[in-house]
Amino acid sequence: MEISKINSITSFKANKMPKAQAEYFNKKLLSSDSVDIFCHVATDEDAFNSAKIMYDYLNSNGVKPRIICNNASENYGFNNKTYDIIDINKNKSKLQRAKTALCLDFSDPIRIRGNAFEYLNSFPKSNVFCIDHHETEKPIIDSNTISKSEKKEPEIRKIKNGYLDTTAKSAASILVRFFEALNIPMSDNQKESAFCAMTDDMNKEKLINISNGQILKSEEFEEDDNVKEVFENIENSISNSKKTEILEHLDVLSRLTPKEKAFRMSLYKNIKVTPNRKFAYVIIPPDDKNWKRIGGDTPTASKILRDFRTRILEHKQIDEFIDNDLFSQIQDVQAIAVFYPDTKAGRYRVSMHSNKDYAFKIIDLIKEQYYQPLKAGGHPNRAGGSTQTLDKNKCAIWANNFICAGENIKYS
Repeated sequence: MEISKINSITSFKANKMPKAQAEYFNKKLLSSDSVDIFCHVATDEDAFNSAKIMYDYLNSNGVKPRIICNNASENYGFNNKTYDIIDINKNKSKLQRAKTALCLDFSDPIRIRGNAFEYLNSFPKSNVFCIDHHETEKPIIDSNTISKSEKKEPEIRKIKNGYLDTTAKSAASILVRFFEALNIPMSDNQKESAFCAMTDDMNKEKLINISNGQILKSEEFEEDDNVKEVFENIENSISNSKKTEILEHLDVLSRLTPKEKAFRMSLYKNIKVTPNRKFAYVIIPPDDKNWKRIGGDTPTASKILRDFRTRILEHKQIDEFIDNDLFSQIQDVQAIAVFYPDTKAGRYRVSMHSNKDYAFKIIDLIKEQYYQPLKAGGHPNRAGGSTQTLDKNKCAIWANNFICAGENIKYS
């Protein structure tokens, strides 16, 4: 099978990383003798695979990289002989700080907590770099930002240590643009990592769906040239056998244990809907036994919760998990949230999916009327947040802020 090459920069139509920005990052990173690559809490495929892409690049250029995560080696099963993965909760006291810190898939302090945040905060600000695609109010460092409303190639007035492109659907797709701007070919391993990262993040956004080992592309995907070109250039550059292997890796829901299947079903039994019928939610208490039985906040649990939220929001009358009674309750739902404990981090979390940017509108209303210090963010229709407590009463009060906001925001 002939593997096609990534388009040259002259034909690249998607939002580009300005060459000056890419060269600045490249010079700073390659002039470091060591780089610690930070992933956000609840590390996902995009964060970890983006870290792998940059790890491979730095390592091949004589820079010593490390990946800083929480339990990533256990969660993802990657070989520590290939990647130097540091569990910050176990190794903080033993770490000798690298010269440079690179934050991938996050730029907001709310997305990195505890020991990882303390360790990142020990770096001089001038040695901290961020590449991200999430909107943020208070980035860790000053950042150049491309918003959805700006032109394709915005003027970059000053080179800084951060680059945020909120039009991108994954951090990995920004890294593709980084190498494209430098006219540096990506290795097969890097392209495979990028494909895995982009596929998982776009599946979250329902831009694509994975079905029977195939990728089904939505109408929205086909109409978004910015997203389409970056993804398809990578998709067409790897073999069918590798694509199949990656899609099987991502299809976690086909390999659930009996306990995980039982937990999944319990979500549909415990769903509640606010009186306005627009906001649905499930509360998993801090001491929930079923949650503990499946291992708590794991990548598998995250995908079970995500699939649940998207099914509820799709309002499909024919769904193996949604009977007629449940459908009648949720057919007008425009936003859904799941509240659950992150026991290892000692915090209580929420993850939301919505239509028409209601997730961000709910967060904004909470900050305006219910709880100004709320720590939450992400994407307008796929957002989350947390509070640093597992006290049952405090968690209930915190969750109630979202429920009240979900009842009282203005739905069009």
